[in-house]
Amino acid sequence: MKDPRSKFNVLKGSYESGIIGKEEFEKEKEKLEPKLKEFDKKIEDSEKQGEEEIRKSSEKALIIGIIIIIVLFAAVIGYAALSRQEPKSIEELHVMNLKGQLKPSQGYVYKNVYSFVTLDDSWYTQLASPKGTKIYNLALRFSPKDLESIAIEGNLDKEFFDTQNEFFVTFNPIGKDFSDVSLAVADFGTHMSKVFEKTPVAACDRNETELCRQRPIVTCEDSDKLVFYVKEASKLRAYYKGNCIVVEGTGLDLVKGVDRILYDLYGIMGQEEA
Repeated sequence: MKDPRSKFNVLKGSYESGIIGKEEFEKEKEKLEPKLKEFDKKIEDSEKQGEEEIRKSSEKALIIGIIIIIVLFAAVIGYAALSRQEPKSIEELHVMNLKGQLKPSQGYVYKNVYSFVTLDDSWYTQLASPKGTKIYNLALRFSPKDLESIAIEGNLDKEFFDTQNEFFVTFNPIGKDFSDVSLAVADFGTHMSKVFEKTPVAACDRNETELCRQRPIVTCEDSDKLVFYVKEASKLRAYYKGNCIVVEGTGLDLVKGVDRILYDLYGIMGQEEA
């Protein structure tokens, strides 16, 4: 049985980003609750079964106990040093990275400036606010090296971008790749709201569903709005059209496109770095 919690996390991200309303969120959440309870019960049963097997193997544990004691005695000598080297936080990972103590797959310094470290399938870096008064700990799904083949086309009206307090998230409401669209929108919305302090407004690019009748219909043609447009397409593209930020693709390519745009907005990667 697949872990239903991943689906719930996507659902929650869609709700927090404004893609779905509270009523739809509660309705889908109610559908998921039986699966969540069933999954938790299976985990609990599995743990109980494991405890029973441990009790049954107690005699065997006694026999090998002497060997374990010998191994532990030998390990005590190096334990303190080992525990000091084992990172317990993102901050410690950054320190080890800057000292060159991580493998390339664990972390690297991009452009000799930005420390990138990975933990739990995300890449982390730190960025100072424009005034240098705050440090942001950024988490993205892909690192700059993963995205160097993606160039960003077009031009963004940065003055317009900086002066807007909200942005409109728009997409095709009858598309086929809704889960990945939701993930891309949730990731972008998190960074825009927490770092750029812009409020997301859920929109649709066409009025073809009941839900969209209650939302603004927005495309890149709405030049008076800051727009984030997610389009399902066979080829990955990331580009600007003045007031509009567009990511095209399918599956996780949409998430790659979002991360590529964010790295440009943060000034970590330029548009043409491909």
